[in-house]
Amino acid sequence: MTAALLGLGLMAGCGGAGGLTGALQGAIAPLVGTQPTAAPVAAGASGKGRADPSTLRRVGLNTLGLTGTATRLIDNGVSASFAGPQGFTYTMRDGMLVSTRGLGDDLMATDARQSRAALRAGGGQARRVHETLDGLDRIERAEFDCTVTPKGVETVDLGTRRVQARRFDESCRGAALLFDNYYWLDAAGEIISSRQFVSRGVAYLRSNDL
Repeated sequence: MTAALLGLGLMAGCGGAGGLTGALQGAIAPLVGTQPTAAPVAAGASGKGRADPSTLRRVGLNTLGLTGTATRLIDNGVSASFAGPQGFTYTMRDGMLVSTRGLGDDLMATDARQSRAALRAGGGQARRVHETLDGLDRIERAEFDCTVTPKGVETVDLGTRRVQARRFDESCRGAALLFDNYYWLDAAGEIISSRQFVSRGVAYLRSNDL
């Protein structure tokens, strides 16, 4: 776990200390020094531990051919970071994807607060900001105007169970890029499943509770 956290910190430093990236690093750094939530384990008869299912998520990156289980590394009640297949990591804040590391064309930081507010309101307009790296490893900032639209109730397959959830689609338009995010919310308004845009090279990350 120590090695995983150290690796996350090193990767988070790639984008420098400015803008959203610096703010994201500042949000994660205190977690490392204040007893981060580790995945609980239960010892079996053989002495080997088994991860608590509540610390796991199903994750998929179809463009990269990566699908499997992600393990929670850090959780402060609002932001949670996960380690996925082949060592990449991603961070969710209140269910919204805010960064990835280890994918090459990473999402360095995101401000999606207005999008989350629109989900809580049952739909509406939002502006979001993404930061990625250009070919010279410089932070590239892009703003998107988005519309969040309710799509009714659907049955969602979470892998270990099927649940009824409210679906919302978020259509975003920027100066040179268009994308659509999908969210499924439970009765409490929590995002239990989503497909969210990462970058041009990676496309979408699908993540859901188990």
